[in-house]
Amino acid sequence: MENLSSKSKIILNPFNWIINFVLLSGFCFLTNCTADRAELDPTAPKEIIDLGCVVTEDLPEKILGKALLASLGFERQNHFDVIEWKFDTEDGSASGSNAYYTIFNHGGPHIDAPNHLDLGGGLDTYPIETYVGPLKVFDVSQYAKGHTVPIEVFKDKVNSGDIVLIFTNYVPPETESAFPQVITLSYEASEYLASIPIRAFGTDAFSVMSTDDEVQIESDSEAARVAPIHYSFLSRKIPIYEGLFQLDRLLSNQNMYFIGVPLNIKDGDGMLVRPVVLVF
Repeated sequence: MENLSSKSKIILNPFNWIINFVLLSGFCFLTNCTADRAELDPTAPKEIIDLGCVVTEDLPEKILGKALLASLGFERQNHFDVIEWKFDTEDGSASGSNAYYTIFNHGGPHIDAPNHLDLGGGLDTYPIETYVGPLKVFDVSQYAKGHTVPIEVFKDKVNSGDIVLIFTNYVPPETESAFPQVITLSYEASEYLASIPIRAFGTDAFSVMSTDDEVQIESDSEAARVAPIHYSFLSRKIPIYEGLFQLDRLLSNQNMYFIGVPLNIKDGDGMLVRPVVLVF
């Protein structure tokens, strides 16, 4: 670590800024200072970019389209059962609400766990550090629909432990009968990234698999033959993020750190996530 530049140390220790930010906030409060905290704390991120979205009851249909959901047998939307309450007090009353949320856990920005493809444990089997790490983002929007993104996009540009995201400029289906079209990895590219190994892979598309073409591979695993891109990562316990928003805002940045922690649901095969990226 002694040979790393000071800037590299900042990137590798992104949580230092949280402690410094709290200390500096207290100092500014006590001294009534008005200086920019970023100037006072050089370890603070220049920007925090939200890759999530507002979760609505119709979000699955907005992202995947009605035709695909019906073909897969997922005909229910999210459902928010809000229970309002009111208590009388001596001085008047207090009111509020609680709720039960029924969520389609793959309809929106979400993470896939190995048991999504019957390849092992759920989200609760991942250590917390699985969901955070240095980030590399690649613009692949110029490629044709299908499994068209080649190894060459990533060769010599990705390190072990990186989180890799691709920007495909995904557009959800615009009619009720339309199926989503996706630009995604070739099988050779997914195997290359998984063998490095990267820490996690993600896309702005609804899935890492495309319905525009088929990938034919020889394997004894039915999961590998049906969903080879998922298989490359999930069989190696590498999580997949799908349906991410605002990846275009990351393309001009170099030093970034990804945080995408889902709810720690027992045996969860996936869950909606609100990932953020710290830009240094």
